[in-house]
Amino acid sequence: MIPWYAAEKVRALDEELICSGVSGLELMERVGTGIAGFIVREISPKSVLICAGAGNNGGDGFVIARLLNERNVRVTVILSHGAERFRGDAGVSLKKMLASGVTVLVSAEIDDEKLAWLCAEHEIIVDALLGTGASGSPRGETARLIDMINARRCGKGVLAVDMPSGIEGDCACIQAQWTCTAAARKLPCATGRGAAVCGQIMLVPLDERAEALLAPAEAYEAEASDIASMLPVRREDDHKGSRGGVLIVAGSERYRGAALLTARGALRAGAGLVVLASRESVLDALVPTLPEAIAEPLREPSDLKTVMERWRKRCSALVVGPGLDRDEFARRVSHMAAHWSGRSLWDGDGLYWLAHEKLIPADFCVTPHEGEAAVLLGEKRISRDRFLTVHSLADKGCGVLLKGYRSLVAEGDEAPLIIPRGNRALSIPGSGDVLSGVCGAFLAAGLGRKQALALGAWCHGAAGERLGAERGLDGILAREVADTVPIILKELRDL
Repeated sequence: MIPWYAAEKVRALDEELICSGVSGLELMERVGTGIAGFIVREISPKSVLICAGAGNNGGDGFVIARLLNERNVRVTVILSHGAERFRGDAGVSLKKMLASGVTVLVSAEIDDEKLAWLCAEHEIIVDALLGTGASGSPRGETARLIDMINARRCGKGVLAVDMPSGIEGDCACIQAQWTCTAAARKLPCATGRGAAVCGQIMLVPLDERAEALLAPAEAYEAEASDIASMLPVRREDDHKGSRGGVLIVAGSERYRGAALLTARGALRAGAGLVVLASRESVLDALVPTLPEAIAEPLREPSDLKTVMERWRKRCSALVVGPGLDRDEFARRVSHMAAHWSGRSLWDGDGLYWLAHEKLIPADFCVTPHEGEAAVLLGEKRISRDRFLTVHSLADKGCGVLLKGYRSLVAEGDEAPLIIPRGNRALSIPGSGDVLSGVCGAFLAAGLGRKQALALGAWCHGAAGERLGAERGLDGILAREVADTVPIILKELRDL
């Protein structure tokens, strides 16, 4: 697994290394040397535009500029502030760069037309405006440079030093194709919006003691081998009863397809038995579209009690909520489902009823997106810090899959898992319903809550990536995602 650390912890590492005898200027040289080497080795541009701020991030940019210039790369540097604002190690690096003959301009002295031309004319733009010490949203010339770079490049050919400038603010931030981060991978770049604007992340070594000084990590990114180790054990003499059964309580007059997609996801993930308890109008479509599932009609909410008693011995996991709706029928059904004595997974409208009726199932997981997470936590909107959100949900005693770009999985007070799979091909109706069924199948197979959610999120995300690569990122159907899950499972078993 790949460790990720809080940005403030990595900032403290710099101070610790300086106290141990490594100068700040030496650390700046190490970072700049590593990034310049990456640019020359992996990109090989003929021209580079570097936008530098007044802090140490700008100082890193000056080292990069000087070293690229020595390698006969045409370099132009734009300062976000006048040269007099650059002090300390950054000021020393600026003087060394100026002595090397690099072309330097000041942002405030360049009109929009020339700035746009500079952004378009250089092969690569290096963002060295703001580092991990920046707080609040970018202002003044820094904000202007960010807006111009984004407007002219849309992330293409943009490299961020340490983290994209503005990533920890509430306004626009740099969109990068590459992010070269020093010493350690930092949480603001790990998930959600932060991960989306970072592009490909490369780690630049700072000191051989860094990992030991930083431990323990705040989160871990799962790799394929980690996920493969979570796969349910299968035997050649398996039968449907040994593969685990899932009881699904989902669907309504308005949202009939959600229940069918959840059942399809569970079957495609290898469940040996799938029982769908729903309204008759939903079940009417089950036989022609998914004859492998068993239908249990719910004419009255109280019918669910009988259904749960009938299938409790053969179904070890319950999935509640996809397309369930928010009417009185669904409310009463949710109350009934909360009495399930085994493991359960709650999604969609099930999460709504968990929050509004203050239901506490015996052994449960939740799979919210950010809006649903806010409802569960009783907030209008969740914090920008997705790690804080996933910890707050896990404190409720459940397993948590916080969905989104690079989803997070957490349980108890353990460090969350980052699932680095998925793309915008999955931003389609029914995608989350499929995911619920997939995770339910792994719960039914006997995996722990955290393992089942992590494996489900990986398979779901990897299926979206595979479909996107084969067919493009637009127009994928949720049922196609479900049907691709067996291929992903085979790839994991073949590792």
